[in-house]
Amino acid sequence: MPQFGVIGQGSIGKRHLRNLRQLFPQARLLSVSASGNRHSSPPEQAIALTLPELIAQKPDFVIVASPANLHLQHTQALLAAGIPTLVEKPIAVSAEQSSQFMQLLTLYPQAIVEVGYCLRFLPAAQLIQQIIKSEQLGRIFTVISEVGQYLPHWRPDTDYRQTVSAQAALGGGALLELSHELDYLQWLFGPLQLCYARNRQSGLLQLDVEDISELILESVDNICCMVHLDFIQQAAKRHCAIIAANGRLEWDLIANTVTLHQHNRTQQLYQDKNYDKNNMYLAMLQAFWHKIQQPDHNQGSLLSAAAIVKLIEQAKGFKQQDIL
Repeated sequence: MPQFGVIGQGSIGKRHLRNLRQLFPQARLLSVSASGNRHSSPPEQAIALTLPELIAQKPDFVIVASPANLHLQHTQALLAAGIPTLVEKPIAVSAEQSSQFMQLLTLYPQAIVEVGYCLRFLPAAQLIQQIIKSEQLGRIFTVISEVGQYLPHWRPDTDYRQTVSAQAALGGGALLELSHELDYLQWLFGPLQLCYARNRQSGLLQLDVEDISELILESVDNICCMVHLDFIQQAAKRHCAIIAANGRLEWDLIANTVTLHQHNRTQQLYQDKNYDKNNMYLAMLQAFWHKIQQPDHNQGSLLSAAAIVKLIEQAKGFKQQDIL
């Protein structure tokens, strides 16, 4: 009988437990609180354990869904025990922690580890990747990526000021919480270099973190990526436009469409308004399970996630005089 563990019982930890129960109905599920102690009432008939007890059980894999400031210590303990680990994004809250993650790869080169950037598993995202690889768009010049949603609407039953998203010490703020956009841009276009950043606290939400961020990034192929992230838009928006020689490819993540606009025609290449977004989380877990079965020791997603944290720290420290 397979057994799987989840550390952290916030909304994403509970989702992972539900999804593990759906994918592996007969599995033994193990639950640890973010503090490393037994959780009082884990969902999905999971067994409440401490972190040492979890490690002693040698589960098939563990998902680290604790606040980002705890990811390093939890992941280090699991990899030291040889347990495959899926780490929720972002992997760390600082470039220093990100560098320490990289040291883990040196210590445990055979570790099986992934980072939970789930947007890659959307069918629309995978279609866009195929289109880019086919080069049918021709030369790509500019990408405009935007995501915004009013933070109090994210989890209406919770005081948003008490969530991870709102607290700098736990890895909150628009840059870290909405780093999915940076991940898919890096996944599609390769390593990114920061050219400009402007981060603001609007005052609307009374947070100690940035709730608006604008970045200009450049890829190794000289593609300019303009990124807007915010916690303040009353009507949620998540959209990406790729401007190229042979047309403009638009990805609406909320409508779940991919559309190609050209001079004399518009084609809808993908549409699925009934798609269940939970399916991307299921696909991510299935892909990780497949990686363990192979087994596959490629640690590219961890390297990519570490690069994102370093990019975010550069953006947070960006000053006007940094422009060359």
